[in-house]
Amino acid sequence: MGRLIAMTRFLAALSFLLAFAGAAHWVVPPGREALAYVVAGDDAARIADLQLDRVLDGPRVAAEIESALAADDGELAASFVALADARGIPVDAGLRARVTVETSGATQAARGAGRFGWGFVTGRADDLAGLAGATAGDLTVWGDVRDLGREGWHWARGEDVDELIVGLSAAGIAATGVTYATLGASVPVRTGLSVLKGARRTGAIGIRLAEDMTRLLRRGAKGSAVRVVGDLGAVQGKAGTRAALLGLRHVDEAADAARLRRLAEVKGGQTLAVLKTLGRGALFITEAMAKLAWWLIAAAANLVGLIASFNAMVVSMLRPLWRKRRPSLAGRWMPVLA
Repeated sequence: MGRLIAMTRFLAALSFLLAFAGAAHWVVPPGREALAYVVAGDDAARIADLQLDRVLDGPRVAAEIESALAADDGELAASFVALADARGIPVDAGLRARVTVETSGATQAARGAGRFGWGFVTGRADDLAGLAGATAGDLTVWGDVRDLGREGWHWARGEDVDELIVGLSAAGIAATGVTYATLGASVPVRTGLSVLKGARRTGAIGIRLAEDMTRLLRRGAKGSAVRVVGDLGAVQGKAGTRAALLGLRHVDEAADAARLRRLAEVKGGQTLAVLKTLGRGALFITEAMAKLAWWLIAAAANLVGLIASFNAMVVSMLRPLWRKRRPSLAGRWMPVLA
């Protein structure tokens, strides 16, 4: 009877051990992915790579390129081609040729010359060409004088004044002078100011970031403000104005601009496609956090189950040996006393 019970316990423990070992086949990969996210920390480029591994493939790339071409967005199409090449995803030769034609200098100039000029002069933009013109104007002192004059006119008429535009324009005039004086050493700061103004015009800047920058400029917190605009200037230089503006939609506070800069420095021309594909997930671990938490819990439970079932199996094997007790002292001396 005792041997039957011991065998039953052994088989039960072995069954649990095999079950937990089998479950590890599904638990270990997600757990490894969760660990990779933890190791990535604040590295936006690494976070983006991990998420792209799950969502980007050949059909998705082809669909994104076709969609961009249909919308006459050659810049986005070219960014997806660059991203596909970097990740070893093949792109159809015909599709690649269409992107090359769409992004040629002649094609771009023919489509946007007039709108570029309008944006440069007025600072207003209804499309990408106009936005490029407005940003180009901001890179000179003309754009800052133009915007200060417009806000001054609003103030004189008793209308609302955009404090952020005023602060950025004033800082832009100062930065332009420093740029000329230092032979271009302050170009990233000058460019970052232009990007922020463009984001403000198009509504691409979040409320919290706008409030942060307005407060910093109002308080004269030059160090923090310069750091932010310098980060954005670096993004524009590495990935282009479109990528900088799109990334700004996902930057909530001034400190987050460094994440966007890291992404642009690593991905370069791929940044626009990365942001289009992942959105906020390119910079932060968002909806994946809940999944990661469950994966970690499942991995921990599986490990505990493996250890517990293995321990139970060993105990069931050794238990019969423990029950073979040696004769008691009383029993050993009974014959002598008799």
